[in-house]
Amino acid sequence: MPLRKLKILPAVCSVILSCAVLRICSVNADALSPCTPFPIAWQQRDDAGAENQRLSYIPELENWCYYPWNRGTETNNTVGLAGCSLFSVINNVYYNTGNVPDPRVLADFAIREGYRTAGVSGVKAEFFYGFVTEFGAQYGMQYAGSTRSAEEVLAHVRNGGSSSSNVYGHWINIADYDEENDLYLILDSCHTCPRGNNITWTDKENGVAWLTPGELLEKGKSGYYGIDERYSVLYTFDYTFTALQSDANADGVVDTKDAQAVLVNYAFASAGIQPPSFHAHPKQNELCEIAADANGDGAVNTEDAEYILDIYAKTAAVSDNEENIADNTTEEAE
Repeated sequence: MPLRKLKILPAVCSVILSCAVLRICSVNADALSPCTPFPIAWQQRDDAGAENQRLSYIPELENWCYYPWNRGTETNNTVGLAGCSLFSVINNVYYNTGNVPDPRVLADFAIREGYRTAGVSGVKAEFFYGFVTEFGAQYGMQYAGSTRSAEEVLAHVRNGGSSSSNVYGHWINIADYDEENDLYLILDSCHTCPRGNNITWTDKENGVAWLTPGELLEKGKSGYYGIDERYSVLYTFDYTFTALQSDANADGVVDTKDAQAVLVNYAFASAGIQPPSFHAHPKQNELCEIAADANGDGAVNTEDAEYILDIYAKTAAVSDNEENIADNTTEEAE
């Protein structure tokens, strides 16, 4: 995976500072389970396992499979049936940043901005540029053009970029390049489509495959993954992963969940067992491992859990005090 910038935010030096940092630097973790496989292609359809993924790994998002996504006078179309264009963007964002944009928000955006209309099978081509313009800044995502040349797409990916690529009636994303084996990572949001029978999957259940250049350089045709003469949109990412010191699970809040994560990690390590990840995304997890060493002594252990709980107790006390002051002020005004 292309190098992403990593940054640990300064340790909390005072309760007041910690409150300010928590508000400013909250991240879109969406309660992603640390057990989430990586890489993963979030699936669009229930019969492809989308609901199983959601319930297992990101239950705070509501079901997207059956979310209405109608064109014109339609009454029974859904994100699950037609949302591959949306997921080619979602899977790009997750792979590069660890954030999962809500498919329902993207579906509404496409309709509101006129990208999803009668006569268009998914979305207009302008949707991809529109998404980057509207949402790209928060993901460090830039639009790098479009092309119908498979050679151009693969060259872009070799240089650290990624794509949303059409494979004859369906959108996938090409997310990464393995130079040693000369393979390209594709993330497919509907692995149950017939074309999936014509490739070797790395993790079919989660829509992950490493394909050869030859498979992708083929002229696009039904049932295969060739992208030549099909439309592709190119992106680059310049995203900085951040973590607040002591926020071991990177959800933007220092609380008892962080202490629990530290204790689980310590218990596994003490038993000589590989500890579970703090975060599903490997780049975010690197920072979480540093953040989990809350007292900065170079080891993750029970002392860090105690340190985190102390920060949480002091922050909660300040919050309660602020609420009491606000309540008293209100009463005096009345």
